[in-house]
Amino acid sequence: MRLTEVLVHKKSLMSPPIWMMRQAGRYLPEYRDVRKNYDDFMQLCFSPEDVVKVTLQPVLRFPLDAAIIFSDILVIPHVLGQRVWFEPDHGPKLQNVDFNELLASASQVLFEKELAPVAEAIAKTRAQLDPKKALIGFSGAPWTLLTYMISNGKTVDFNTVLDFASKNATLFSQLLALIEEKVADLLCLHISAGVNVVQIFESWAIAVPSVLRTDYLYAPLRRIVAAVRAKHQSVPIIYYARGVSADYAHLLDLDIAFGVDETADIVSLKGQLPGAVLQGNLSPTALLRGDFEMELGRILTGMQGNPHVFNLGHGINKDTPIKHMERMIEVVQKFT
Repeated sequence: MRLTEVLVHKKSLMSPPIWMMRQAGRYLPEYRDVRKNYDDFMQLCFSPEDVVKVTLQPVLRFPLDAAIIFSDILVIPHVLGQRVWFEPDHGPKLQNVDFNELLASASQVLFEKELAPVAEAIAKTRAQLDPKKALIGFSGAPWTLLTYMISNGKTVDFNTVLDFASKNATLFSQLLALIEEKVADLLCLHISAGVNVVQIFESWAIAVPSVLRTDYLYAPLRRIVAAVRAKHQSVPIIYYARGVSADYAHLLDLDIAFGVDETADIVSLKGQLPGAVLQGNLSPTALLRGDFEMELGRILTGMQGNPHVFNLGHGINKDTPIKHMERMIEVVQKFT
């Protein structure tokens, strides 16, 4: 089943279906009311009742076509034994671990059991969500997860990761294989629990030199898609890789949807990807400022006749005024 069909149901395709990356989060006062009850962000991600509440907040406030389960891409290293925490005004920090020891102990981790609260939250969200709206699950992609794991948090230049991969080629390959397996397992867990669509976030794809992209990005992606499709053949998969949309033409045989970041021209890209579902790609900065209507109109007009899911090119900025969200959604849904 195509992504647009899952998101739209019986809605007219005169305007594209719409959801936003980071639509549940810090720009919403109701989210901040929940978040203040947790000193530890990861504790919130493993608290089913509040995950349900936070996931549903944006679809109760706005007429969106989908909810995305509230979680974090770093649940995978967290349950594998590399503790994750978030520091104010900094972002994620990851425990410094011996990766040989992490690999050795990975087989002892009861992955599904550790993620049972996530599955519970998905099932409860699906039960409470309007049946006409899709529920989206997600995972980080292996390379992106390893950038955090090896750098012990968010990095700006990726030199540490690339240097590690070069000097520890066998160990890096083993880590990549382990995370690839767990990404597929997480996506399948999300689908089994009740999501209708899954998205794979390759947020730091642009950091990979072109000569390494097949090994680090696309070969793992192909194996993940194959593993998910072996168990869940008809569930749509979205691949969102920042900065490398020019490479998407080499992935058309996978029959997946492509998330387009804000640096690319989605209207031009559709000509290179005939028949593919494209998702995106208004700039989050334009939404933050409020001067987005001209670009929004260009995207909507340019994507007419092409399978299109409207979204931002990245996640919603935490300081985005709610009135800007309301206006953007109104323009998209009135578009004909």
